[in-house]
Amino acid sequence: MDGAPEMVEAAAEEVAGEPLVGTLDLVLLTLLGAVSVYYFFIRNSTKKEDNAALKSFTISPTQLTPRPTDSNFISKMKSSGRNVIVFYGSQTGTAEEFAGRLAKEATRYGMKGMVADPEECDMSELAQLGEIENHLAIFCVATYGEGDPTDNAQEFYEFLQNGEEQLDGVQYTVFGLGNKTYEHYNAMGKYVDKRLAEMGAKQLFEYGMGDDDANMEDDFITWKDAMWPKVCEAFGIDAQAQDINMKQYKLTVHEDYDPTRLFTGEIARLNSLKVGSQRPPFDVKNPFMAEIGINRELFKSGDRNCLHIELDIEGSRIRYDAGDHVAIYPNNDQGLVTRLIELVGEDAKKVITLTNVDEDSSKKHPFPCPCTYHIALSHYVDITALPRTHVLKEIAEYTTDNKEKEKLLLMSGTSEGGKAEYQRWVVQDVRSIVHILEDLPSCKPPLDYLCELLPRLQARYYSISSSSKLYQNTIHVTANVLKYETPTGRLNKGVCTTYMQTLKPDNGTKYHVPIFVRKSQFRLPSKPQTPILMIGPGTGIAPFRGFIQERSIQKEEGKNRPWQFVLINNDLHLGS
Repeated sequence: MDGAPEMVEAAAEEVAGEPLVGTLDLVLLTLLGAVSVYYFFIRNSTKKEDNAALKSFTISPTQLTPRPTDSNFISKMKSSGRNVIVFYGSQTGTAEEFAGRLAKEATRYGMKGMVADPEECDMSELAQLGEIENHLAIFCVATYGEGDPTDNAQEFYEFLQNGEEQLDGVQYTVFGLGNKTYEHYNAMGKYVDKRLAEMGAKQLFEYGMGDDDANMEDDFITWKDAMWPKVCEAFGIDAQAQDINMKQYKLTVHEDYDPTRLFTGEIARLNSLKVGSQRPPFDVKNPFMAEIGINRELFKSGDRNCLHIELDIEGSRIRYDAGDHVAIYPNNDQGLVTRLIELVGEDAKKVITLTNVDEDSSKKHPFPCPCTYHIALSHYVDITALPRTHVLKEIAEYTTDNKEKEKLLLMSGTSEGGKAEYQRWVVQDVRSIVHILEDLPSCKPPLDYLCELLPRLQARYYSISSSSKLYQNTIHVTANVLKYETPTGRLNKGVCTTYMQTLKPDNGTKYHVPIFVRKSQFRLPSKPQTPILMIGPGTGIAPFRGFIQERSIQKEEGKNRPWQFVLINNDLHLGS
């Protein structure tokens, strides 16, 4: 991902705060009471009116709510006869994808699995998992930022830190996702594995680690293929996997619909990206539509371009500090979207809904529905990611040429030759799903199935290159436009930087992009007098630009001695 911070980590420090007492408590209680009145009476009455209006239309948009009302995953497992639950901690979608694959594979081994977001579960129920015979809890957890849990695993991390629950009788295994080039490789996964054992849980299979710097897919496959036979042995069941159809979503095509009730790129709630009508707080599920105030190229050097972008956040109540990240939701390149639709022979304007065939699943749809295929491929499906091996296996069934089908099956298998061919033909040649379908013309998978198989298009993260002490109402981004020629002669482009490069305000034209801010532990020293050595090659300058602005303000306020830092960079742009 262009500009995305690596999923690496260092074990996060536990911060214990002293409770405040006295007058402040009364103020906080008063505020809490006011918020409660608003939430339960005013806000709920508005919701009822909205819901009543929805019923009058031919189709109603499905809404992805941040938190389901039922967080009781134990009762869900018991009522539906499930014995395997896969929790994921995911920031960019990979861990969530792995969790979905594991839950599907449980069925192939005669078990029944479900995927769960720990943010939407009451994790104190984990202690009750022992009540289910032959149960297994699998944790697919990524490490994010400077050794942090992902956003959706933060509360689970705090649950493990508190350690109040005894997990005797709970059987588990953990797969961690990280990057070995960083100092604290896979610390979140290691921490989860360690704390579960310390709290009394039994490790049913050894902890596995995936290295994004090498071959995450191969690491995952090697681990899971060794795990299932051990789990089957522990449960006393046949370890022979059944080759059954695992399509997860049912397609509904809408002939009659109200165009105003179709999703057009919203992350969750219908019309939530309408400029001027948004409500804070803004986060990954409720991004703010920031106007692009300035978008200019800092330099052009051969085939390289570097952008300076200023995002207007006035009135949003978004707060940031130098060193934080801004996440931007991009659109896929429209040429690639059109090409993919052409390759499978579909209608871009067809209105669809994909519904989970598992009625007990908390994830009813892979993305907001109903929408058109064009919207799905533009906003929700990552069509530039390198397809993983399970995708190749599934689309092989829709390939009519025997040689092309054999090639897909070889690369999706576990043989050394198949792994080598996948590494060469897909990874090294950087083939996306569009390139694969171009090079294997007899492969014509249904587009709705591709929408299910391919990962979600994720927000791209960039280091903020400004200081809020100088620019309170704008967030600055400094980013290289990613583009390169692949070994097959194709020109690949970064999804977000290519998209942002096209959004240049001119002649009164305004552009808005969905954003949110993610806090970071990357900060200036607390003492302004502390000297700093900053090394930032290329766009590594971005956070340091904000630090320099902040030190400049501190200098004007007389808080530090003049320019007590050294910055090493091959291209420096300090101004706005």
